[in-house]
Amino acid sequence: PPTLVPGNIVAHRDVVYAQDGDRKLLSDIYHPKGKGPFPGVITVHGGGWIKGYKDKFTALGVALAERGYVAMVIEYRLGYEKKFPAGIHDCNAATRYLRTHARLYRADPKHIGAVGGSAGGHLAGLMATGWDVPGLKGEKLQAAIVMAGPMEIITGSVAERSRRSPDEANINVWTGMDIEAGREMYELADAHRHISKDDPPILFMVGEHDHPERNAPSRVALNAFGIPTGIKSYEDGKHGCWNRQPWFNDMVVDMDAWFKKHLR
Repeated sequence: PPTLVPGNIVAHRDVVYAQDGDRKLLSDIYHPKGKGPFPGVITVHGGGWIKGYKDKFTALGVALAERGYVAMVIEYRLGYEKKFPAGIHDCNAATRYLRTHARLYRADPKHIGAVGGSAGGHLAGLMATGWDVPGLKGEKLQAAIVMAGPMEIITGSVAERSRRSPDEANINVWTGMDIEAGREMYELADAHRHISKDDPPILFMVGEHDHPERNAPSRVALNAFGIPTGIKSYEDGKHGCWNRQPWFNDMVVDMDAWFKKHLR
């Protein structure tokens, strides 16, 4: 997907949105020219919690800004740098930063959502459901989109990999321990476990060949609370299809439709 910033979009590169000691956490913020305010969207890259970088979502940030959003494309501390819950603390700090500096970036502080892919999808889901959980330093969102990220951590495939391949499982690197030693930490990271009646709407997006059944229990739980949810599956799509054509364009259209419904 194209990463050139068109003339109708303002780009703020490498904005420091939080700091831990000497470590500055950076973001790129894109917004339309015009008065605003525009709804905000935090975008969270994937990489199995242990790799990746914010530029992976430059194209998405630009595309969202072209559709009338303030897109904040963030980096966050990965597992080899700082163990969980540092990464989710960073994501929530990004939301607080955008709210606090809403006027500067022409954002609407009362209408902020998040979208993430893979491990970033898990973090977007945890931002949405863990906003009221002590220990996560949460900040409530108004809507979220989870692209092929796991909601379940204490159960499901992530927990199985932790037990089956303790020396190779990314989750063990991210938390610093396997599930048996770190059960409380895994429970804290479990976005499904934190679903409650006051959570925001969550849409799930996934490629046809990327386990569309993933997160079915979370959709059931959200429906039980009357929280808007749903799933969009993309023909012939594999993991990461959100950053490839032709899926990118279709998925951005669907993101826009979801956020227009729940952020405006």
